[in-house]
Amino acid sequence: MDVSGELATVGTAGALALVTAMTTDSWRGVRTWFGRWLGRGRSEAEAHQHTRLDRDQGVLSAAGADGEEQLARELAAAWAVRLQDIADMDQGAGRELLEWVARWRAENPEAARSAAVIKQNTKGSGRSRITQVGGNQTIIRPERS
Repeated sequence: MDVSGELATVGTAGALALVTAMTTDSWRGVRTWFGRWLGRGRSEAEAHQHTRLDRDQGVLSAAGADGEEQLARELAAAWAVRLQDIADMDQGAGRELLEWVARWRAENPEAARSAAVIKQNTKGSGRSRITQVGGNQTIIRPERS
């Protein structure tokens, strides 16, 4: 099985699933799996990762409906980098993460749909042009002289 293409983006897929799971009933099991996976067999590292996971889950839970979506995107972006770094250094770990993501999606189809959906809304008027990108973008119209 050639998973090289999938391994290139496994960090993003894993992070979206991880952050989405932070707001579901399956969180405890996800937390346990990720702590063990991130700790890579070292109990002290696993405990540190559990603390980090708990912190992020607590912040996300406390955000409320107004700030949850933006915070979830920020957390997913941060976790994507961490997860991808591990997958890049250890293809076996990357395959484990890929297998976990596939299993999590199969077991949590409703949550998996929200983890895979990227929403972008835009509105233009007059002669405006619209370019959509991920994250925040601010366009400042320079003063005309």
